[in-house]
Order: sequence, then structure tokens, then C-alpha cells
Amino acid sequence: MVAIGCLALLIFPILGLIAGGLYAGRSGAEWGAAIGFALALAISGAMSWALIKAAHRR
Repeated sequence: MVAIGCLALLIFPILGLIAGGLYAGRSGAEWGAAIGFALALAISGAMSWALIKAAHRR
């Protein structure tokens, strides 16, 4: 679970950068990377929350 959150921090901004660049040029690439990073932070936070919650149950 932790690996998914960490990999998302690298993969989603790059995918957003590429998709935004293809769709709307440089400005779109910047927005795409920012949205990808925000999505990656949300996924990473959710994975961390689930890990902490699972650890407290024991």
C-alpha cells in the first residue's frame, strides 16, 4: 500500500504533464502536472491513513 502511494507521487504528475502538454501546450502541461500532483498527494494520504488505521487495530 505504501509503495502505491509513493509511486503515485512520481507517476501522476508526469502523466498529467504529458497529457496537458499534448492537449493544451505549455500552460496545459503546468496545469496537468499540478492536478496530477494533487491527485497523487490525495492517494498517498489515503494510503497513509489506511496504514495508520490498520496499525491501531492491533
